Amino acid sequence: MLLFYISAFALLALFVGTGIVIGSRGAGKKDYSLGGRKAGAAGVTGILLGALVGGASTVGTVQMAYTYGMTAWWFTLGGGIGCLLLGLRFAVPLRSSEITTIADYLERSYGGSRCGAAIAFTATISSSIGTFISICAQFLACLALIRGVLPLPAWSAAVVAALSIWGFIAAGGMKSFSTLGTAKIFILYIVLVICAGAAYYHGGGFAATAKTLGFHPWFNLFGRGFFPELGYLASMIVGVFTTQIYIQSFAAAKDAAAARTGAFASAVLMPPMGLLGAWIGLSVRASGVEIAPDRVLSWFIMESFPPLFGGLIWGGVLITVVGCAAGLILGIATNITKNFIPKKIMERYASKDSAIQQGLVILMIILAALSGVGGAGSMILEWSFVSMGLRGAGTFFPFVLAVLKPGFLSPPWALASSIGGLVGMLLWAAAGLPQDPLFAGLAVSALCVAAGVALGKRNLPL
Repeated sequence: MLLFYISAFALLALFVGTGIVIGSRGAGKKDYSLGGRKAGAAGVTGILLGALVGGASTVGTVQMAYTYGMTAWWFTLGGGIGCLLLGLRFAVPLRSSEITTIADYLERSYGGSRCGAAIAFTATISSSIGTFISICAQFLACLALIRGVLPLPAWSAAVVAALSIWGFIAAGGMKSFSTLGTAKIFILYIVLVICAGAAYYHGGGFAATAKTLGFHPWFNLFGRGFFPELGYLASMIVGVFTTQIYIQSFAAAKDAAAARTGAFASAVLMPPMGLLGAWIGLSVRASGVEIAPDRVLSWFIMESFPPLFGGLIWGGVLITVVGCAAGLILGIATNITKNFIPKKIMERYASKDSAIQQGLVILMIILAALSGVGGAGSMILEWSFVSMGLRGAGTFFPFVLAVLKPGFLSPPWALASSIGGLVGMLLWAAAGLPQDPLFAGLAVSALCVAAGVALGKRNLPL
């Protein structure tokens, strides 16, 4: 096993070191958040998929497929659909606006009153909390990977994960994340194809696996019920539209064409990853092996490949998870720095903008590591779906209307839609009512939009 550990951590160290070198070349305040707005289509794809494809798409997908079946595909399928929709109508206007954060876009779109600032504040809160939950999911995946090959307690594995994530973005910010995001997606594709091939070989093929498991629920996309699965899809779409790092990828693009092409490329590349991961989980389930679901992927890699090669594959997956957590943390730091910290404080310490952001990065890492330790062993994708839904419940409709139909919805009704959607989802979840709480939040938000349009009160003073 020594060769396994050496090859795995050598690969991780190579990526961390490369990120530091890339980020140290001409890094500055602007580079840290946007990479100097020089990302081409490949760079935009790297940022988007670097933050979308991580622990949920790999460890979490294998975990859920092993436990429930093809329902695990909704995360990457929904993410791909979300990227497609962004590319069709949203990437170009978002890049052309040259605005860094979703909150800034909302405040400008619904400005002219106190409503604009209130909407921006609500969006910042919901996006930050939702994204933090997703970061916790990445830590759960890191812990599962590390503890699957090393006999470490949860807190020790969390320290290893935290140091890896911090090293990935400490000096580079968006500049290194864009470059390494592209590289890690390339590596991940190779890793998943190799693993899926090994699963096919050892499991006797698709027909043998399907015969062993049966169609329902294992190969049924709606195996856990129509509305629960529809909720997974909805949460992914609204989450992709309202997550800071995904929108930030367009702001980092060198032009609108690069932003649009990057979104389309992400839409094509993401869904197959989920299929490959789901196949691995299904093949292990069909083999009859009983193992902790979150450690299935680590077990499969160790059992299926020689130590030296297996270590490289395992290290490639860990890089994916670490990179995803890094991107999400950077997105939260940007969101809070630009929209949550009072402007007077930021103006006073303008020269320390990057230092404040890096401090927030460290704080997010520590908090997420603690949460990951507390939730070790839980279903990673469940955390991710809740995270996506929470980000978009109140922000989705006001944001979409701000981009597609500026001025269509008055600021007071946009604020009502934003707050109503978020509160509706939280109250539904707190009451323990049936079906996905996201549906309740989106329904309240949509009703506020409909009321605002029907009443035509677009010039209400506030």
